[in-house]
Formats: sequence, C-alpha cells, structure tokens
Amino acid sequence: MTGKAWAGQRADVELRLFACLATCAIGLLFWLYGSGQDLSSLFWTNRDFANYWIASKLAMGGHVLDLFSGQDIYFARMQEVFGQDYPWHNWSYPPHYLLLVLPFGLLPYVASGIVFQLATLALFLHAASLARAPEARGYWLLLLPFIVCNLHLSQNGFLTAALMLYGLSLRFRRPVLAGVAIGLLTIKPQLGLLLPILLLLERRWQTIAAATVSATLAIAVSALLFGVDAWTGYIAHNLPYQTIVMTDFGGFFLHLMPSVYGAARSLDLDAATAMTLHLPLAGLAFATFLYLAWRLETPEARSLSLLFATFCIAPYSLLYDLGALCVLAAAENERVRMLPQGQGRRWRMLMLAAVCLLPVLALPFSLAGLPIAPAVLLLGWAAAVVPLPERKAVNAAPPRG
Repeated sequence: MTGKAWAGQRADVELRLFACLATCAIGLLFWLYGSGQDLSSLFWTNRDFANYWIASKLAMGGHVLDLFSGQDIYFARMQEVFGQDYPWHNWSYPPHYLLLVLPFGLLPYVASGIVFQLATLALFLHAASLARAPEARGYWLLLLPFIVCNLHLSQNGFLTAALMLYGLSLRFRRPVLAGVAIGLLTIKPQLGLLLPILLLLERRWQTIAAATVSATLAIAVSALLFGVDAWTGYIAHNLPYQTIVMTDFGGFFLHLMPSVYGAARSLDLDAATAMTLHLPLAGLAFATFLYLAWRLETPEARSLSLLFATFCIAPYSLLYDLGALCVLAAAENERVRMLPQGQGRRWRMLMLAAVCLLPVLALPFSLAGLPIAPAVLLLGWAAAVVPLPERKAVNAAPPRG
C-alpha cells in the first residue's frame, strides 16, 4: 500500500472515531435536556471541568480576582452555584489558562463539559496522528485507556497532551508552530520542565524563540485582560495553597499520582518521607535523560525518553497527564512489533503496552495498596531505550536494489 493510501486510511480511522464519539455526545445531550434529568446532581457537577466552567463564568462576569484571592473565596463561589454540600475543589491554574477556556462559560454546564471534551479530544486525535507509524494497526486501541480516563475525570488531559505532542512532533518540520504549542503548555509547567533542555541540546533555536514569544504574549494578554492583580494573586495565594494540597492533603487524588512521591503518599507516608524517597530517583532520572539525549539517534526516541523522565522527575502529576506518553509509547510498541521475532521483543511490547494501560490500571492497584505506576514507568522507559539486537541488524542491513 502506498504512503498516500496509508495516510488516507489513517485519516479515515480518526474521522470515524471522532464522528462516533460526537454522535454519542450529541445524542446524550438531547436525552439529558429532554428527559428531565437532574443536571445539578453531584454525578454531573463533581467533575474537574467544574473548575474551568466556574472560572470562565467568573472571568466573564467581572469577578476574575475571586479565582486568585484565596481558596475560601473561590470555593464559596462554587458553592453558590452547586450548593453548600458541594465537595472540595480548588483553582490551581495560572491566569493565562483562562484564555483557553473562556468561551465555555457561555453554555450550560453539562453541555459545556461535553463540548470541551469533544473539542479537546479532536485536537488530541490530530496531534496523536502525527506520532504514529504509517503501518501501525493496533495503535488506537492502546490509546483507549487514556481516552476513557480523561473522559471519566472530565479533565484537560486531551488539551495538554495535544500541546506536548505538537511541540515534540513538529519541532523539526514546523518549528514555529511547535514553539507556540510549547509556549501554551506553560499552563501546566511541570509537564514541560525538560523541554527547554532538549531544545537547547538539539539547537532548535526557532522553536525556543517561538515558545518564548508565545508564552510571553499569553502572559501579557492575560495580564491585560484580567489585570496584573490576577498574577500577583496567583503567586501569593494559589501557588502556596497548591503546595499545601501536595504536602498536607490526603484522599483519592493521591492514588492518581504516578510518581514515587505519589506512591509513597498513597501508602500513608508523610510528605517529607515521600519526598526523601522520591528525590534520589528523580536525580537519577534527570541524569539518565541527559545521557540519553546525547546518545539516542532519532527525535522520536529522544521525545519518548523525555516523557518518561518527566513523569519520573515531577512529584506532582496525575494519570490524566499521561496522554502524550501513551501516544509515543503506543507508537514505539508498533515499531517494535514490526521488527523480526527475537529475544526481548515481546517483553518490550508488553512493557510499552503496560504504560498505555496505566491510566486505567494504576488507580485500582493503588487503592489496593499496590502503587505500580513508578515501576511500570521505569520498566517502560528501559523497554523503549535499550537497543534491540534485531533493530540494529535491520538498521545495518544494506538497502535492497
């Protein structure tokens, strides 16, 4: 099959997948609003998207500083809308994140949430299509666990994964667009903490410049629209409170953290002990990332290594942040599958597939007292970067006439 035929088949699969989900979502909306369902129940409102919707409503209503004046003020606003029994939520995003979610306050809550998930899912599917091997067959199946996880939690994982994938996949072909995506990824800076180092090592000057300009413009526009006080409030209130959440709070969210820190906290260790366990591995992961950034030959391999290192280093990340890693791990799984049979090939495929399953498997294992995510990440990283003898043989083989 020709390259054009493969590209056409790939686009057809993506279009059908999105069309199916969109049709289901539209049908769900008609059923909800036509059947008298209670859309204000906690089943619908106790979702992470509630933060984005309330933030958009506050920003459009001239009360944006309520997001950046302390947890008590913000949560009181949520209770005004969702009721006094509404469970704890907090606002942790910088002001320029509002630029991406501002229009969603124009719709009713449930409709807005469905539109947000569909729009960001479409973006994710397009970004994911840039990373797959043209001959891949089981690629999309390995992405379903992440898609299910993010839809269930109603989070922004599709959006942040798309930004990361655009930044990594386009940095050689479309460096300016890649830089714009990386600049926007500063809405979750912990996800892009290693990107500047990789770009410097690769001497991707255009991408670095575009990322710097886009991030600066996003910050400047948000300061212009929402006031400088939004940024000073974010630094004075939101960042310190997020630190308290990370160190002092317990509960369900700890089981969503794939880091060693998160695993230790989920086992009821205090924050200081958990960080003591986390830091040596994070340091080793950083050193390994630097070494591999010099040694790995392909951009795809360096990108995948960066993502593994990111989630081993960052203490505070969650399962719905794993989207870009799942995409590149699935792509690598397909590349390994297409190599000749040999020792270690199946093990590598198994570990890369396990990484893609983490968004749905890590939580039940952690709730059972077995936080497997750190071990799966380390083994998946090893499976991705340890050379296969068969791969070397294929790469060394002379071209056929």
